Amino acid sequence: MMCAICENKKPLKTTSVRAYRYKESGLDNVILHGVKESRCEACGEIYYSFGDIDKLHHLIAHHLIRKTEVLTGQEIRFLRKFLGFSSAAFAKLVGYELEHLSRVENGKHDVQKTFDHLVRMLVAKQLPDRDYNLQDLLLDGKAMKIKWLEFSLKGKDWKLGKAA
Repeated sequence: MMCAICENKKPLKTTSVRAYRYKESGLDNVILHGVKESRCEACGEIYYSFGDIDKLHHLIAHHLIRKTEVLTGQEIRFLRKFLGFSSAAFAKLVGYELEHLSRVENGKHDVQKTFDHLVRMLVAKQLPDRDYNLQDLLLDGKAMKIKWLEFSLKGKDWKLGKAA
């Protein structure tokens, strides 16, 4: 791989990152293991290899909708983007004003429980795997508490490391 910044022809030095905080997701509580970091010796540019990013996002969404606590604004934004909606289209879909959705996603307004459940149902409908029943999780209180999520890259596949 050649550096896209300085076009250095030397191979990039690649190492494994012990724990990578996945800030690009927009979530503060997602940690990845097995991420590869490639660094250009000439200019210092860093490139990260995340494997199958779509699978990772499916895995994050799968676990977010199973948590016991009400979704946070950051999680709502992640799930909205996961579903492929712009903020304007999503606000219209859920019956919110765009400004109100923005305030919810930015943590300025609390996430209402009915809105939380609506977002979870939209995501559950989108996910291809149905190894759980979201109604049971919400109605029977069988969801799990999540403060952070850790995922590990094994080859090209993402797996849940731990959720706490």
